Amino acid sequence: MVKKSSTMTNKRKEIIRVGLPWGIGMFIIMTFILPYFNGEPIVLKRVFIAFPFWILGGLLFGYAMNRWLPKEK
Repeated sequence: MVKKSSTMTNKRKEIIRVGLPWGIGMFIIMTFILPYFNGEPIVLKRVFIAFPFWILGGLLFGYAMNRWLPKEK
């Protein structure tokens, strides 16, 4: 029987390490920087709606990079 550890696996850590910065960066760019340069107002409702989507998108991006890109040795 395989004993499961309570700590996160290396694969999960790598997904979070790659995905969260990407998601947070995209959130900042798409929610604050682009509307500022386009002269659009920054609405708090849009910020609260966009944040979970970009975090989820970042984690999916991290998973995709971990799954399909070749590993460096």
